Amino acid sequence: MEFTFVSGHPALDLAATLTWRSSYPIELLVGPRDLSQWIEQAGLADVAGRVDDADVERMRKLREAVYRTASADLSDQQPRAGDLRLISRTAAGKQVTPVLEELGRAVWRGDVDQVRATVAHQACVLLGGSDYRRIRACVDTECTRLFIDHSRSGSRRWCDKQTCGGRANAAAYRRRRSQPSPR
Repeated sequence: MEFTFVSGHPALDLAATLTWRSSYPIELLVGPRDLSQWIEQAGLADVAGRVDDADVERMRKLREAVYRTASADLSDQQPRAGDLRLISRTAAGKQVTPVLEELGRAVWRGDVDQVRATVAHQACVLLGGSDYRRIRACVDTECTRLFIDHSRSGSRRWCDKQTCGGRANAAAYRRRRSQPSPR
């Protein structure tokens, strides 16, 4: 499986492993192999190591805590205290470490628990700092992806210009083409 990483932050990319939350939820972390692939494709560890079903379940719990916490401010709600505790407790674990193999080449080593701690740590930094105000939800009504708006104007609307933005632009084009000419 090829995962999409357009959120601008590993914790938000983890949150995106449950897609279309409000309409037709699709679980992308179905089993250990999926989690291993996500870890490697996200660049969090060069080799994910041994992953079992319990690891998948713990990562999903972290994912949901991150999603609820990151989206709370967008819906004028307070984050759940249990989610804040879970993220913080997980972040306190040993993290993935870089190993310098040669000049210009480092590899990231760690097991799935270290990856989870690393993602939770990064979530704490994001959600506990000023950048949490840059978190946006994609304006595509079906998409539930969160992303960091790094645009200068702070007006980014879609999680990804190619997918959600492309669909919106194509739909607008079709609407314009289907309207009668003013002549």
